[in-house]
Amino acid sequence: MSWDKVIGQHRVKSLLRQILSSGKIPSAFLFEGPEGVGKDAMAIELAKTLNCEKRGVEPCEECTSCRQANALQHPNVRIVFPLPRGESETKEDGPLDKLDEKTMKKIREEISLKAQDPYHRISIPKAQVIKISSIREVIREDSLSLYQHGYRVVIVMQAEEVGTESANALLKVLEEPNPGTVFILTTSKRSALLPTIVSRCQSLRFDLLSEDEIASELMSKHGIVSADAKLKARLAGGSYSKAVELLETDTLEIRDEALDLLRDIAVNNYSQIASRAMKALESKDLAKTETLFKMLQIWLRDAAVMHFGSAEEVINQDRVDVLGKMVQSFDGVHLVEAANSVDGAISQLYSNVNLGLLYVNLLLNLSGLLNKKEEAQNV
Repeated sequence: MSWDKVIGQHRVKSLLRQILSSGKIPSAFLFEGPEGVGKDAMAIELAKTLNCEKRGVEPCEECTSCRQANALQHPNVRIVFPLPRGESETKEDGPLDKLDEKTMKKIREEISLKAQDPYHRISIPKAQVIKISSIREVIREDSLSLYQHGYRVVIVMQAEEVGTESANALLKVLEEPNPGTVFILTTSKRSALLPTIVSRCQSLRFDLLSEDEIASELMSKHGIVSADAKLKARLAGGSYSKAVELLETDTLEIRDEALDLLRDIAVNNYSQIASRAMKALESKDLAKTETLFKMLQIWLRDAAVMHFGSAEEVINQDRVDVLGKMVQSFDGVHLVEAANSVDGAISQLYSNVNLGLLYVNLLLNLSGLLNKKEEAQNV
């Protein structure tokens, strides 16, 4: 299958192949969907296809044009993204004219990272909006002849960051499209765009990736063992970018920590529960706490799956022995309810709540739900 740099998204790929086969290329696309699911990656692949020297519905990956597009150095392809304002920058200046060398170096590094990994999100310090000067430069270039045969493709990444002035300028060029130019806007926040901009685009909705798709990619590209890849895929919530961020997180260690919490609950070790809550309060690491809570959910979800007789759907396949003991120790009827209570705690994490109190309340709630048997056995 071509476009193999884009994980999954078979429905979107099929629609794009139909459009390319028809020869009727819209002047503007809107790739919308959750963060980290391949919108930018697909935009780059479409730009590459539109300029491939073989003129097919899929890029050949061999011609000079394809190689240039892969390196994000194709003269027909421009990427637009939020940039910071330079010192003493005026409306007459170009988007890069007043930026210092340190910022320019960062921009080059980010573009290089994007070329290596199309799922990388370009992030420049102090860059909050897509500047009007960036859109004006696109409009100016659109009036010039193409450097090479093919299409001029403008990829506006993080399109939700287009400011009011930039949005009006972008709308104007979308209303008066130049034949041979294709705009591709990518966004995870469609509602932040002007409805008039959205109406000028062919919208394609990108789906969350499956856990199997993410886990497979992590194993093949990053050499992660199956157990760790499956955990990261579950924690990523359908976003490959989030899964990549978790490469720096020892998910297997956090899994063991979550298991220790459940052991404390199984034997009603309230002093240890209080001690863990104090450590969480002192660390103030909300991201780690969120990962820990999600790991609790995975354990409880797996235990519920085991309880209801679907062992083949267990995520922690390498710890089915532990799950078997958990099912024996806890009241299986309330496992799903317990997992839902963890979800409630996660939703409160970033709402200025007392972390220690949230931690204790959650574990006591889990204890009340799960320890229904007269004698709880050790997990």
